[in-house]
Amino acid sequence: MIEITPIKTLNGKIRAPPSKSYTHRALFLGLLSEGKTKIENPLICTDTLATLNAVRAFGARADWNFVESSGEVEPAKINAFESGTTARLAIGIGALADGESVIDGKESLRKRPMKPLLRALNDLGVKTKSNGFLPVRVFGGEIREDYVRVDGSISSQFITALLILGAKVGLSIEVLNPVSKPYLEITLRTLKWANVKVERDDGIFHVHQGVKADHFSIPGDYSSASFFLVAGAIFGKVRVGGLDKEDVQADKAILDLLREFGAEIRTGKDYVEVERDELVGQEVDCRDFPDLFPILAVLGAYSEGKTVLRAKHLRYKESDRIRVMALNLAKMGAKVKELDDGLIISKSELRGTVLNPQNDHRIAMALTIAALGARGKSAILNERCVEKSYPDFFEDLRRLINQ
Repeated sequence: MIEITPIKTLNGKIRAPPSKSYTHRALFLGLLSEGKTKIENPLICTDTLATLNAVRAFGARADWNFVESSGEVEPAKINAFESGTTARLAIGIGALADGESVIDGKESLRKRPMKPLLRALNDLGVKTKSNGFLPVRVFGGEIREDYVRVDGSISSQFITALLILGAKVGLSIEVLNPVSKPYLEITLRTLKWANVKVERDDGIFHVHQGVKADHFSIPGDYSSASFFLVAGAIFGKVRVGGLDKEDVQADKAILDLLREFGAEIRTGKDYVEVERDELVGQEVDCRDFPDLFPILAVLGAYSEGKTVLRAKHLRYKESDRIRVMALNLAKMGAKVKELDDGLIISKSELRGTVLNPQNDHRIAMALTIAALGARGKSAILNERCVEKSYPDFFEDLRRLINQ
């Protein structure tokens, strides 16, 4: 448990941690590329550690800054811990191994659906054994088809898994009902860095066979930066460095969203600065940037009028993020209504209390920002869950407050 003391104002600079999404993809593409791949500025956290361990288990020699591989994949037993990205990408890569691979994880990850990816692999001729959730057994080594359809309505990670698989075998992927589409742009950008040719044709991705990943430079993470950018919009002024304004990350949408809410935004070559102004509630569809949902809910509680957030598939994340955010904000005294597919939040005077993020890293960080403006101290239970994506979050927050 960590205690959060309210602040009156905030004015400082911080540097964004590296991107988790890019780090996952770089490690797995290094596994599929023959030779040595250098990785500059990786994010070191429990989720990416799960991927690093998976890459080693699949047969590569790897550390945070490099992957050295024959380009072939060995059958492996993978523990994805709580990382959905690790699990889903490893399931796809397991199809390349000549033999049986087992992908499993912690209890929370066992609740997250895998069926659309398994169905797609089955259609390619790959045998799997599962109840639609982890653990999954993949009997790889024999991909008989080069065209597949996948339902992307639950997660874009299913599509990413097939795109990365396609880089090794050549594959045409028809995507039905995609969500979180900008996350696919991250995958496509990383594939381009690995010299993989991908063509798009009216909802179909044609991935050409061939991977040669020499070097990845991991950019700053807009998702992690969003907590401090919103803090700047609510409490004063914050500059976050290490952010590429040309990046395709889904959560770069936080810049346009903050403008819509009324905050002042300034961007430079490698930084974003947000300054407080009169904030007004908005209606936001979070389908393409679900990881912003928790911090946008907090922003709504500090914005005039009403904020409506919609993102039905958030009920399948690390926690039921809609329910958990509603419960905690209500406990703080927020005027919040839970919908089937989101939340309605009105401007509220928050009070300090004990908050339970239910082991969800993004909710823990969002509630911490909410608590900075509450009346009285708050406590965040199991604050170490932030190690899943941003181990230095609380240290960076202390440094920012003390500037």
